[in-house]
Amino acid sequence: MTTTNTRTPLQHSVFVKLLFVGLLIAILLIPLMMVIGLVYERQSRHHSVISEVSSRWGYSQTLTGPLLTIPYRSFWKDDKGKTHSQLNKAQFLPDDFKVDGDIIPEIRSRGIFNVVVYRVNLSIKGSFPHPDLSGWKIDPEHILWEEAILSIGISDTRGIHNALYLNWDEDKKEFLSGAGNNGFFQNGLHVRLPHLATAANTPHTFSFELHLNGSEQIRFVPVGKTTTVNLTAKWPDPSFDGAFLPIDHDIDNTGFQAKWQVSHLGRSYPQYWTTQNNPNIDFYNTEFGVKLLLLVDFYQKSERSVKYGILFIVLTFMTFFLFEVLNPIRIHPLQYLMVGFALCLFYVLLLSISEHLGFTMAYLIASTSTTILIGTYAAKALRSGGRATMMGLILTGLYGYLYVLLHLQDYALLFGAVGLFLILALVMFITRNIDWYAVQLQTAKSEELSD
Repeated sequence: MTTTNTRTPLQHSVFVKLLFVGLLIAILLIPLMMVIGLVYERQSRHHSVISEVSSRWGYSQTLTGPLLTIPYRSFWKDDKGKTHSQLNKAQFLPDDFKVDGDIIPEIRSRGIFNVVVYRVNLSIKGSFPHPDLSGWKIDPEHILWEEAILSIGISDTRGIHNALYLNWDEDKKEFLSGAGNNGFFQNGLHVRLPHLATAANTPHTFSFELHLNGSEQIRFVPVGKTTTVNLTAKWPDPSFDGAFLPIDHDIDNTGFQAKWQVSHLGRSYPQYWTTQNNPNIDFYNTEFGVKLLLLVDFYQKSERSVKYGILFIVLTFMTFFLFEVLNPIRIHPLQYLMVGFALCLFYVLLLSISEHLGFTMAYLIASTSTTILIGTYAAKALRSGGRATMMGLILTGLYGYLYVLLHLQDYALLFGAVGLFLILALVMFITRNIDWYAVQLQTAKSEELSD
């Protein structure tokens, strides 16, 4: 009995097979997007742990001030001759402001997540010129010297763990809670200076010791005509950021030391003003400091690697497709789909293992496992151990290429573009002599004969 092959040539078309493969690639975008969502979810969980630990220990700290505030009254008459008064403030920043700080970092753990916190011991000193309000033509009788205050801004006062005393000239005064009514910052401390009017018309010196808890970073506002900040810490991975970089720093495996020196000429606000002048004071655009980096970069690297996922699927499927075209074998779309799922699972393995063992070890385990899985499966799908070995070598090369690409910063785009160009050139070279119409007919005929 003879049988008639009822399949149409369309079912053997290379073009139709490419459409099927393209459809499978589009379907595999769904699990890739789910993996990206998983990366974001784990990263968000890590950030929430940082926020939770910081809320109990102390958030990142910013020190602003000291700021000297002297209230005064101004009077004017309206059109009806009635006299009105208004409470204003004259405010002064120090001439010299110097900070010496020793940061003591710690790593706190919550589950599998680590958070860097610190204790910092700050020694702060400087000097103010004696307040002179005559330049604003303020009547001396209207100056409320007894209400003068010196205030400092501390972004998270819960981190203070010592009693604070201000050495003002030869007096010692205790800091009070609250930043005082200075009009610029809410969180902080203040000291009353009621005897400022009777003080000698000479510069006033100040100093105090501040011990703070904080997390991740510490910053300072350059309030002095000359601001000098010296910081040291036993932490090998600092990141200097803000409006000013240190003029000198030394980093090694045991820690770092850094020195900032900032002139008032580099700021947009003056050394003294009154609220009547309504100056545009923005302290926080000039803050600077250091961030203690905890090198948990596997979330970022995992996210970047997933973005190359579609490229891996396309190149792997292209390799299977070329094996299918150049050899008398047929690969079912379900087999393509299984290989695609294995490629997607690589990123889940990478993310989950990197949270425990670090990115490099996780990448080695995940890539090796995926390569072995696909290579073993390809031995049956491609009906040849040699083809499966070649498939494994191709995947090894792709994963090695991706690893190098993920660790490049300045040259990542160049390396990626050159790599893709070479891959495309290789594919074009391999397929340069293929007569696609002939391949299409030959495949159909071969299957008809086999039937």
